[in-house]
Amino acid sequence: MEYRTLGPSGLQVSAVCFGAWAIGGRGWGEVDEAEGRAALRRAVDLGINFFDTADIYGHGHSEEVLGRELRDVRDRVLITTKGGRRWNDGGNYRTDASAAWLHRAIDDSLHRLGLDYVDLYQLHWPDSHVPIEESVGAADEIRTMGKARYIGVSNYGVEELKRALAVALIVSNQVPLNMLYRENEADLLPFCAQQGVGVMAYGSLAQGLLTGKFSADHSFAPGDVRSQSALYRDDAFARNLAAVDALRPIAARLGRSVAQVAINWVLSHPEVTCAICGAKRPAQVEENVGGAGWALSAADLAEIAAILPESYRSPRPLS
Repeated sequence: MEYRTLGPSGLQVSAVCFGAWAIGGRGWGEVDEAEGRAALRRAVDLGINFFDTADIYGHGHSEEVLGRELRDVRDRVLITTKGGRRWNDGGNYRTDASAAWLHRAIDDSLHRLGLDYVDLYQLHWPDSHVPIEESVGAADEIRTMGKARYIGVSNYGVEELKRALAVALIVSNQVPLNMLYRENEADLLPFCAQQGVGVMAYGSLAQGLLTGKFSADHSFAPGDVRSQSALYRDDAFARNLAAVDALRPIAARLGRSVAQVAINWVLSHPEVTCAICGAKRPAQVEENVGGAGWALSAADLAEIAAILPESYRSPRPLS
């Protein structure tokens, strides 16, 4: 496994980060919890040491599964969770990045994880009703209380990140980036690099589209978040499938899968610290790990770029 330094934290994190949303058991199709636990163990065996979750994933169940399975290897792994969203009894979410909620949320997360602290605590989304200064100030209080070693943000744009950096040391920004969603390449990634903020790229496989396993007639169960995703509808779906098909001969020539090429493409950005890749089964972890530890050549990247321009229009990934 390849390791990179996360911003100014000094943390050495695996280039492939395990995204634990799916193992929470809600929103990503059928999930076998035993398989999810086995996927976490396989990730550790293969050198993944960075695990990303959030309190809302599976209404907290992702944190519970991850915490139970990684407790015995706590000294070998780095765990990050996110706060600042909440759900009601009906399962509906809203953003709440108030200081009061964040202090409650971190305690609830630590309880579910069975930990005294997390290595990184991230503000999940900016809250239009709460000043960024309040949210980041609360996160920094959480850090000074010893409940998190470092703090980061997620889904923050340039102006929001500027305000956050004026309040506290922000070591990371978790943002969407993949071959089918490149909106952050122009401004946000360079700004993060300029400020020394590590980039945790999520949606690396575009909700599974870049695995190459879906066809035009595929449909998702109503409870699957992808059933409502514009990535899989109408012209966008057809255009995205065409891009995936164009990637297949490139991947074959490299002796890699389409998914591995897609992950490596994300990691080829010098601003990116890690690519967050979800997995529900050990085989998916093995596939994801194959996306790191090698590099696409300049010629490969140019060939890929030639088939991606239209993909700028694809919808934003989920988080």
